[in-house]
Amino acid sequence: MRLSIRPSMTLTLGLWASVCSPLSLAQESKDAKEESEQQVLELDATDVYANSLGKTTENSGSYTTGSMSAATRLNLSIKETPQSVSVLSRQQLDDFRLNTLSEAMAHVTGVTVQRNDSERPAYYSRGYAINNFQIDGMLNTFSGLKSDSDTIIYDRIEVVRGATGLTTGAGDPSGTIAMVRKRPTHQLAVSSGVSAGSYDNYYSYLDVGGPLGWDGRLRGRTVLAYRDNKSFMDNYANQREVAYGVLEADLTDSTVLAVGYDYQNKHVQGSTWGTVPYWNADGSKAKLPRSTSMTTPWSSWPLKDQTFFATLDQRLGNDWLMKVAYTHRQTDTDGKVYYGGNGFPEADRSGMKAWYQHFSGEEKMDALDFNLAGPFQLLGRSHDFMVGYGESERRNSDPYYIGLPVPDGYDEIPDWKYMGSIPKFYDLSTGLDRSRSYTRQKAGYIATRLNPTDRLHLVLGSRYGSWQTQRRSWNYDANLVGTEQPKSQQTQNDQWTPYAGLLYDLTDEFTAYVSYADIFNPQNVVDVNKQYLEPIVGKVYELGLKGSLLDERLNLSTAVFRSKQDNVAEVDDSVPPNGNEVYYKSGGKGIVVQGFEAEVAGEVMTDWQMSLGYSYTHAQTADKKRKSTEQPLNLVRFSSTYKIDPALTVGASVDWESDKFRMARRPVGRNSEGIITTPDKISQKAFAVVGLMARYQIDEHLAASLNVKNLFDEHYYNNVGFYNGVYHGEPRTMMVSLDWKL
Repeated sequence: MRLSIRPSMTLTLGLWASVCSPLSLAQESKDAKEESEQQVLELDATDVYANSLGKTTENSGSYTTGSMSAATRLNLSIKETPQSVSVLSRQQLDDFRLNTLSEAMAHVTGVTVQRNDSERPAYYSRGYAINNFQIDGMLNTFSGLKSDSDTIIYDRIEVVRGATGLTTGAGDPSGTIAMVRKRPTHQLAVSSGVSAGSYDNYYSYLDVGGPLGWDGRLRGRTVLAYRDNKSFMDNYANQREVAYGVLEADLTDSTVLAVGYDYQNKHVQGSTWGTVPYWNADGSKAKLPRSTSMTTPWSSWPLKDQTFFATLDQRLGNDWLMKVAYTHRQTDTDGKVYYGGNGFPEADRSGMKAWYQHFSGEEKMDALDFNLAGPFQLLGRSHDFMVGYGESERRNSDPYYIGLPVPDGYDEIPDWKYMGSIPKFYDLSTGLDRSRSYTRQKAGYIATRLNPTDRLHLVLGSRYGSWQTQRRSWNYDANLVGTEQPKSQQTQNDQWTPYAGLLYDLTDEFTAYVSYADIFNPQNVVDVNKQYLEPIVGKVYELGLKGSLLDERLNLSTAVFRSKQDNVAEVDDSVPPNGNEVYYKSGGKGIVVQGFEAEVAGEVMTDWQMSLGYSYTHAQTADKKRKSTEQPLNLVRFSSTYKIDPALTVGASVDWESDKFRMARRPVGRNSEGIITTPDKISQKAFAVVGLMARYQIDEHLAASLNVKNLFDEHYYNNVGFYNGVYHGEPRTMMVSLDWKL
């Protein structure tokens, strides 16, 4: 199937015509009014000047931001950035109670959230998983189990779709999720809230910031939160503790030092490790209830995440800024999982076998980055320049345990509906490592924004560096004498990643652009033979049109894109999991992804905030077959609120996905060796999930709100075909909240 640009552009022009006509009239009226206003109002807490937005979205009431740097590290507006960008502002996160990263990503244009089980969410964009994450501009790497972090500590979340090799180094054309933490306020600010919702979902938080001394030159902020909730899934519950603290000091009039600590600790009961069966043993559809969870109450896969960070900003002459940043992150897990993810249910509720494993280990990451940025003059015109250097290293360790004997048939589940009597398995810690691995990358990077004319702009960049990974593992005999297995390692030196964008201002409000980026992504995943897959290589092209209206409080964008790359890793789900080891296979050569995106985000009219996005993504292999059929071709993401009067705000959200499927294996009979299966398709037809919100401002300090998710209780599968099963989407839920501000 080929992407047709003509219908895409027709849709875009129609969308813009319907939105821009009333907005243009509103803009002209607003401009005429503002010509008589000379005074500029400065608000330190939000960096807002007049009616324009700054970087910080907190207290702005907006669904967009005035500037961002996740794509190029240059401080540019969304319109000035030659890539597709979406922003989840603090206001949007609060309005729709998007309390976790997974909830937030499900509202982003072009992004799908897919769950393999209760603890492993994955985010997809433009045909591939998003594996690049930034926090305050610093690269944060993960392997396997990702932190589905609480969003209460963030001012905003920026999502750049496409290749971001300039800012993240090794990567793919899916995108980057960039989270920006809250910072201390110059004046005392206190907020607190409590919430209660369906399935015993309770949440509370306290957020305090302001000056601490030295006439405001020392500032601080603390955010504390706690969640205790059960689930629509049987046996499942979790508790999450969140603590965040940051100190910011003006060492001089031009020097700012910030140090902080971020702690998130998730305790879990009833963890799953896979999906629920789609077919019975006789080949009929199982049609298991959404509440089905073939796990024991003691099954647990917890995650503790701790991060220390420090930044030093030094303002130099002529508006130049030097920034040095350091991050140390440690993630720990220690839990035992028992889950019936293998087999087909029989009529007497037998037929399922369990995977069980002690998940224990730690992951440490250190990252250091230095950059220098500022304007310069050339040929009588002003331009922007940035140069920097960064290093990061991630280290993983997996301890070795000696398993104690379990009862015969321990993995055979007599009745998958009643698993409370299954005993916990036990093992002994040896203090030895089963495996250790590390991944290192370092690179220098450079970027500039050249302005040859008032309307023509060039964004050019390059990153040059190296990437290295190594994995060591051991086998032990009865006397705990270890034998090291052959190392898995690879090194990629002299890697150059170019980036180029050309922008032309059609008018003061609208800009056309084209961009290009190389893809180089060494892979630290292994095949069933424990060998690393070859690096991904490829190219990405994007052509788009952007608009900025109403003093940059409303952003519009549309783009067509195309990427081609080789050696893309895919989960090899034909191989059963081995402990916490997941095996992969190469997707082959010539994988092409092309598509179209359009988005409107920000203040459509006074008191009306909206985020509306549509995306079409088609991926195909070299032999012209559709790749990643488990991902929908079309997505619509819509969130909007309207302030009816100073006290009452109402809103709605719609998340729509087109149909999807994945091949699995359906039982068709039996023989002496067991059940015979044949390839068959597990499908999910197109569906929409609708949400509602309402907030009433009781007085200047206290507000009450109601949020309903999945209003019509849509039954749908979040994931299809993974290990021959399905993962159910969440049913209708409600939450009431009280929020107080000083």
